[in-house]
Amino acid sequence: MSEAAQVTPPLLEVDNLVTHFPIRSGLLKRTTGWVKAVDGVSLSVQPNETVGIVGESGCGKTTLGRTILRLIEPTAGSIKVRGEDVVAASSGRLRELRKEMQMVFQDPYASLNPRMPVHDIVSEPLRIHGTSKNEARDRAGEYLEAVGLLPEHGNRYPHEFSGGQRQRVGIARALTLEPDLIILDEPVSALDVSIQAQVINLLEDLQQRFKLSYLFIAHDLSVVRHISDRVVVMYLGKVAEVADRDELYASPGHPYTQALLSAVPVPDPEIEATRERIVLHGDIPSPADPPSGCCFRTRCPIATELCANETPALKEVEPDHWVACHFSSI
Repeated sequence: MSEAAQVTPPLLEVDNLVTHFPIRSGLLKRTTGWVKAVDGVSLSVQPNETVGIVGESGCGKTTLGRTILRLIEPTAGSIKVRGEDVVAASSGRLRELRKEMQMVFQDPYASLNPRMPVHDIVSEPLRIHGTSKNEARDRAGEYLEAVGLLPEHGNRYPHEFSGGQRQRVGIARALTLEPDLIILDEPVSALDVSIQAQVINLLEDLQQRFKLSYLFIAHDLSVVRHISDRVVVMYLGKVAEVADRDELYASPGHPYTQALLSAVPVPDPEIEATRERIVLHGDIPSPADPPSGCCFRTRCPIATELCANETPALKEVEPDHWVACHFSSI
């Protein structure tokens, strides 16, 4: 990260964020346990920066994104946007703060109202915040053009578009309120590979044009490497590793990160043939009953008794490179 980025106050600052869901059972629906979906996550996003969030399915990435927007209420911790506490914000103030934070959802088929024409879908956030109908429709047309669609496409319904076009509509809707931060929840995972590249290039162009910051949630490490400035690796609701993109891909310090990167294909047959693949055995433990100590120890190839008895702290092993492992290889 550049020196300028280090001295600039974060746009988004998340500190020790916890999101637990109660498990209820019996006739009286008493709480008998908790699903620890997000369990003490801290991260920051600088202005005009893209931070990638990666990890296997079920590690808490989507819950983290929705909690930051308070679509899900956090159990504990703080979320600050330009220094203002989102968790403590009143409903009226939260409504204003959401103009600065928008979300693009994973499924372009399910995230658009099939009964509304695209003009109304894209202009709806503006109408909610008091913009007149005519002005909202005009601005919706402008943002449809910004994402590579034609203004006349606004008269169509979502079922008349391809998956990639629908995701462009979702991006246009997120842009209408001119946010500073967009949370992208696996925005290309449901698209064909060729369309993925088009959408990623569009996101990069929009970031430069509108001075946006992204929190990019994905499980495809190749996509994350292409678009991210920094990467946060999550496992079972916790942060395993944080580093600048190039540093993380060149020198992963956590055994989990090493295993994830070993599964990414390399476009060189000779290198690919000699590369060692790290295979993780077993499934991800249940977030309702995580292992003691290090949550990764049940699948870790180097775990010891220490890992079962003591939870590793997220420590800085190199400048701006943080790893939560007792035996980091860096």
